[in-house]
Amino acid sequence: MATEIIKLRIRKESSTGENSQRILEKFIKACKALDCSIIEPLIDDDHYFEELDKYRFLASLREQFDWAIDRGAKTIEMKLGRCEMCVIGHPAYEFYGNESNPEFAYIINTKKGVILDIFLCNASSGRSK
Repeated sequence: MATEIIKLRIRKESSTGENSQRILEKFIKACKALDCSIIEPLIDDDHYFEELDKYRFLASLREQFDWAIDRGAKTIEMKLGRCEMCVIGHPAYEFYGNESNPEFAYIINTKKGVILDIFLCNASSGRSK
């Protein structure tokens, strides 16, 4: 039985460090504004984050935003923290609303300035305060 290997296709211009920096900046802005439409245009249809295609990733992000809004968050501040479970010590972007614990946190995995993945961190250092 032959095993098929599926590779993600990412346009060359999408995999540059410059575009990755723009995605990072817009991702943080989207999280602070609780607005997925800020990041949506920068994600290619064939990008996968959290092992989800673009639209499922955006739906997952929207769920995090809606959860924060339902808990009363009106303004969001970002602080850098650290992952304390899955990727111990990796920087985590923590987003705080009205509570002393972050509403949500994400790890942005990069290599040589290029974003490889963005995924939810459920054990960031802000949660252990």
